[in-house]
Amino acid sequence: MALLTRIKTSLTIPAQRRVAGLLDGAYASIHAGRSLDFADLRAYVPGDDVKDIDWNATARSDEVLVKRYVGDRKHTIMVGVASGRGMAAAAGLDPEGQLRSVGDVAITVAGLLGWLALGHGDYGCVASLGSEGVFLPRPSVRETDLERMLVAVQRSCTPRGADTQLDQLASVLVGATRRRTVMFLVTGDVTLDRATLALLRRLAVQHQLVHLVIGELDPTAVGSAQRSPKAHTGHPHALDDGLALPDFVGDDAELAAEYARQESTRRQRRRHALERLGVLTAQIDPGVPVVGQVLAVLERMRRGANG
Repeated sequence: MALLTRIKTSLTIPAQRRVAGLLDGAYASIHAGRSLDFADLRAYVPGDDVKDIDWNATARSDEVLVKRYVGDRKHTIMVGVASGRGMAAAAGLDPEGQLRSVGDVAITVAGLLGWLALGHGDYGCVASLGSEGVFLPRPSVRETDLERMLVAVQRSCTPRGADTQLDQLASVLVGATRRRTVMFLVTGDVTLDRATLALLRRLAVQHQLVHLVIGELDPTAVGSAQRSPKAHTGHPHALDDGLALPDFVGDDAELAAEYARQESTRRQRRRHALERLGVLTAQIDPGVPVVGQVLAVLERMRRGANG
């Protein structure tokens, strides 16, 4: 538990820009102002709002008393997971040789970000796509609420789930809150069309946006993965039609090289498009411990915040 304790006590999610609003900021502290959390009582002074007078306490005292509240100085950390049946695809082998789905890795990423937010006293929210549309819960500081959000992601990342529609999720996130947030968008290895990029442009203006891409299993590397002494995999099948992947795919060096070239070009185009919008992007590899990769992204954010 030493590593988890060190993470919980020392790590925060850095904000590159100050959150907007008179009552927004980095932490919770006691100020004269309204919020939902009662702090204490003090004597009334001219200029105090009469609505803050505690009449019951005043009746028991020799002076007029007003309530003080914990002024809200918390960030909102929002994680949007582009869940759906596409997230049931294989992401690759984890360090223990177990085959993990894209959804499994996405849940780990979202859960870690949410846990770090709650550990720092910030509001956390994990939005996702379900069979009835986008699930957008109210931001919370409770671990039980975070668990409920992660369960919603898990339920939608099945082969029988709804189709993954990133534009639908992004459209809902655009109108989710007027408060500036630190927003993480967690997706599979998607291709961004013009409509989706336009929505991400709006999100990048409203919030500090980070795009985390969960890598998917390279079909040309399946053969070598199956032959790995640590691997515990069956024969791969296509998610849409259930057909088995032909054996020759993993044994054709020319096919593997062409596939790698096209995938590299597609990812570079996506990265350049997001960089033009000022969006930090990173790929999460299931073959490497996820915690370290997420912390590396947070460190990149920190360096950007510090100029």
